[in-house]
Amino acid sequence: MTGLDRDGYAVEGQEDGECLTLSFSRIEEAIRQGSCKVTKPAEEEKRKALLAYTGGYEHFDQLPSEQQDIVFARLAVVLAILEMEEEGWKLTQRAMSRNARTGTNGPVRKELMRRARTFAQGDDVLGTTRGGRVTTGFDWPQGKTLRKYVDLYLKYGRNPVALLDCDHKKGPQGAARRRMSTFQEKFIAYVMENWLKVTKPKLGPLVGAARAEFQVPPAELARGFTFPSITSIRTRIKAMSHVVIALGRSGTRQGANLKGAGSTDVRALMYGEKAEIDQTYLSIFTDGKGALCARNIDPAKEGEALENNEIRRLWLHFMVDIATRLPLAWIIAESADADHSHALLRMATRDKTKERIRYGCKNDPAPPAGLLLTSADNGTAIRNSTVYGSELGIGAIVLTGRIYHATDKPFVERTFGPIQWKVLNFLPGYTGSRPGELEGYDPKASAEITHDALYGFITRFLVDEHPFRPHRGTGMFGATPLQKFEEISRSYGGIEVPSARDRCLHLGVKRVMSTTSEGVNPFGIPFNSTALQRFAAGQSKKATVHIDPDFLQRVVITAEGHRDVIEANMTMTAFNDLNLEEVLDIKKDAAEANPKLRELHNDILLEARARRVRESGFLTDPNSPSGFRTIEALERQADRLSQVAIRPEPISGPTAAPGGVMDRTGQTPAHRVAQPPAQSGTRTQVPAARNNFAPIKDSKL
Repeated sequence: MTGLDRDGYAVEGQEDGECLTLSFSRIEEAIRQGSCKVTKPAEEEKRKALLAYTGGYEHFDQLPSEQQDIVFARLAVVLAILEMEEEGWKLTQRAMSRNARTGTNGPVRKELMRRARTFAQGDDVLGTTRGGRVTTGFDWPQGKTLRKYVDLYLKYGRNPVALLDCDHKKGPQGAARRRMSTFQEKFIAYVMENWLKVTKPKLGPLVGAARAEFQVPPAELARGFTFPSITSIRTRIKAMSHVVIALGRSGTRQGANLKGAGSTDVRALMYGEKAEIDQTYLSIFTDGKGALCARNIDPAKEGEALENNEIRRLWLHFMVDIATRLPLAWIIAESADADHSHALLRMATRDKTKERIRYGCKNDPAPPAGLLLTSADNGTAIRNSTVYGSELGIGAIVLTGRIYHATDKPFVERTFGPIQWKVLNFLPGYTGSRPGELEGYDPKASAEITHDALYGFITRFLVDEHPFRPHRGTGMFGATPLQKFEEISRSYGGIEVPSARDRCLHLGVKRVMSTTSEGVNPFGIPFNSTALQRFAAGQSKKATVHIDPDFLQRVVITAEGHRDVIEANMTMTAFNDLNLEEVLDIKKDAAEANPKLRELHNDILLEARARRVRESGFLTDPNSPSGFRTIEALERQADRLSQVAIRPEPISGPTAAPGGVMDRTGQTPAHRVAQPPAQSGTRTQVPAARNNFAPIKDSKL
């Protein structure tokens, strides 16, 4: 502020020098709301001078612990001096000094020391020990130094920080304080520049290589140039900013992830308003065959390698609600792909009571959640058109985070650590957090638990433990996720869960097939309805079947050019309470029966079928050549049917009367085929009848 005008305060920008006039009401409103800071120019200049003198310290709490003890002792002495001066004591430098000739304290100095101990309130720095002897914790200076303490205290506005020890600033400062030459400093900078690389070279070999490569001019060698020691270089590195080291040796992206500024904003207030998705490679080996690590080997194929991936590590797909920190969905899979991302989305939007009962959980898992905003990184399991299209189809907004930026999705990865250290670390087959961590342990040979058993351990942890642990994340304030869910349900509610049709259309599995008289049969499971049969109308039409793998009771069918969405129900009630995975497992178990037992059953079936056919007499003997003539006869018949007959043109002439064809008397009246009527004025002549047949003497039969 430069002055007062008629309409307000005249101000001038300190950075750009722009002059403005701010109204009185605006300034008063800003002061009332606390949205501005009012400082006087003299106070600001005094503050800048204090920061320059103390090296950036402004408050007592900022000082190191050893400096705080020194400042506390000096402050007690200064307060005692000021109190004595107010009472009229004459405190000259000589009066406050110790007698240099006799080494004794005068009456003024003794009184000053007594009052200083009073201000210190029995502190050991200025207090007394048992026996009344004065401690040597504070080295009392002479009167000149004591007067300097008082002047500094008053000069900087009675701020005790001005009493800190600044003896390290004595002598040359800055570049004049350095003891190394210009080329020695240049060599240190050369080594540090090559040390700050993402390949993370070791300092010892790097210094040796730099000494061989660094070129020293002859003039510097004549002055007795010597290379700085590795200890000096290491001291310079320790004085370097940790942010600079992280950016140089870990790269820009990882450096920003490690040392970047965090975020403490509350990103969601409703249940399902925002969810984060991520995948992690679990640090444990599982055995897909269970405890029995054996299989039948064909003697003809002995020596070939066994099947791969029987003992493997799995991926964990995980989704968490940001507002409550409740786990919404968790899937373990052999890979990180789009199919399992769809399964994760389906699990988040459905009821998880089946998992609770199957794996013996004591509490209820998180209820179904509608998804308003989903956040994930740039991984291939999420970054594809099918998953993005499914999320948009159920009304969710897709937010893609950046890799190596922890602030983009800081909540979902927090659960991976407890899962590893509280669950996986106690199970057989644990691999450790990094390669080579468990030197004396073979995780593959120790793998015992199956995939389903591992999923059960993770499910029970996420249902029975995680929701009941106090959470001190942003916005949680030590509440458990279940407490936060109850609070949010009362105050804000949640996002509406997608309908069954939307789940089936956008999150389900699609199969293109043709209709039959029994409806559609995706995965060998029959579905039919009246609407589907009306659409087919007795024909085979192509249609797209949308299946919700979690609920097989009903499917949704769409067809090109057909406006209505058709629904069909399952007609095989044996699969009514199963999901798609369980149905396929049942069919697989039936198909993968014992091969030798199935071969025996096939022999019995063929023998019974051959006997029935022989007894029926329907089929001819396959060993007789005449048995193949049926096909030849059928082919000849087909050839005759394929020929086109030509009808001859009728001849108009006299014919015999009905019943007189075989009459040879010559007296049979002739009949003529009707002719078109003649035109008027013309005469029609009928020729005489002619007998063209010779007399029959011998029978032709």
